[in-house]
Amino acid sequence: MSRVTISLPDHFSYATEIPLMVDHINSGNHLGNDSLITLINEARARYTRHCGLLEYDRQTGLMMVNADLAMVYHSEGRYGEVMVIEVAASDFHRCGYDLVYRVADKASGRAIASAKTAHILIDAESGKTLPEPAGYFDSLRGGT
Repeated sequence: MSRVTISLPDHFSYATEIPLMVDHINSGNHLGNDSLITLINEARARYTRHCGLLEYDRQTGLMMVNADLAMVYHSEGRYGEVMVIEVAASDFHRCGYDLVYRVADKASGRAIASAKTAHILIDAESGKTLPEPAGYFDSLRGGT
């Protein structure tokens, strides 16, 4: 069986904590894959806000959308554990970038998962890709 591989950086520029609630736990009594996506999306939203970026700018019509998602599980997350989700931006290109995530249990440091999402800038009205507006990626590149 081939497995997805995700390259993680040595340094993450941002971290946030999110406790696992009962709604995050599936019938197998561990963090469900749908809930991991929710946690990663929340970490992304917190990170982009921390960087001063809007995921949708109503004035300019610039919108950031997810183009893909990959996740690799390392261990099970359990109810009551607090996840530390680290985020770093990488692989910048003309109209987008990737975010990579490391998810771990705060108390033990146990790795729970790693993930990668690709993001594209589009015009909200036309749905067409847009090149990076001057300086848009600067706060992501700088690791604020």
